[in-house]
Amino acid sequence: MNIVISAVAVETGCGSSIEQAAAAAKRAIAEAGSAPEQIDALINTGVYRDSNMVEPAMSALVQQAAGIGLEYHSGDVPCLSFDLMNGACGVLNAIQVSQALLQAPNVHRVLVVSGDAHPSKSTAPQDGFPITPVGAALLLEQGEGAAGFGALHISATAATPEPVGYVRLPEMGSTGRSTIIVDRTVNTVEDLLHHAVSAASEALEVAEADPARTLLICSRPTADFPALLAARLGLPADAVQAADVEGDAHTSALPAAYLAARDSGRLATADVALFVAAGAGPAAAAIAYRLPPA
Repeated sequence: MNIVISAVAVETGCGSSIEQAAAAAKRAIAEAGSAPEQIDALINTGVYRDSNMVEPAMSALVQQAAGIGLEYHSGDVPCLSFDLMNGACGVLNAIQVSQALLQAPNVHRVLVVSGDAHPSKSTAPQDGFPITPVGAALLLEQGEGAAGFGALHISATAATPEPVGYVRLPEMGSTGRSTIIVDRTVNTVEDLLHHAVSAASEALEVAEADPARTLLICSRPTADFPALLAARLGLPADAVQAADVEGDAHTSALPAAYLAARDSGRLATADVALFVAAGAGPAAAAIAYRLPPA
């Protein structure tokens, strides 16, 4: 049994990570011709959140805002929701978990949501915050035939990761709910490329993908990262698709890139979409998605 993407949606223009993720979730559910009560599990992969909230899990707040599983009736199976945070790679980890969840006989649809925003919820660019506020949703279901996701491949440093996004608690004072420090200088582009090439090469090999028919769906921790990665993987320069938004969409980068590829018709010219994300750690993850027939 393979797992396929039945719908994808992206939401921008709002400073709230919860509101953007919920709006994308609603649009993905509607696009699939489904209904909120038909979602069996929701996985939230967003990292940077409204007001630096720690509890409850953001997934519960996204679930509530999207109107999923708000009423229980006798015989219903409640929607399971939880957070899975692993930076830019989180969406791919969530796809891997979804593959396991969808093996259960009573799980038919898993919704993976993402979204990052400055804790102040401001829609204006914030100094020292390199992430573009974007929310996204992928609706995953069981598929038929050869189409679907393969195995997840990961490459990461064995050393203890340096902190990238944090609040200095002794200094936060009364502004701690609306400030955050994001320092990405701890990971060089070369570090990220090393791990991305390792994970992506394994995924390509296992999938037996034809480079000429492979589309690279890539995160963008730096502006030139997708092109550099394609060159090292031996993929054509025009076989790259990043998110159609300014800057780094972080946890929403891959769903946004996939949506841009679909809407532009680029998926119709490929057999395999190679999802690759790289971020703090340094670490990278890759998974090959054999595309359904157009």
